[in-house]
Amino acid sequence: MPQRTLRFKIHQDGRVEETVEGFTGHSCNEATKNLEDALGEVTVQNKTSDAFISNQNEHLKQLNNESNVTF
Repeated sequence: MPQRTLRFKIHQDGRVEETVEGFTGHSCNEATKNLEDALGEVTVQNKTSDAFISNQNEHLKQLNNESNVTF
């Protein structure tokens, strides 16, 4: 499992910049949801290429649940 890192940069005007590394797919949103809710409104969100990587096992489980085919 890759190292997972959350970095925060607090600007002088009060903006908080968050950088998330080591998460794939929607897991970064799940990992940061509580922090973002506590910090306030998210105004800009830029996704890295890791955000578009899906977990193959989760995808196969979803396909299995949606069909009568067993993998």
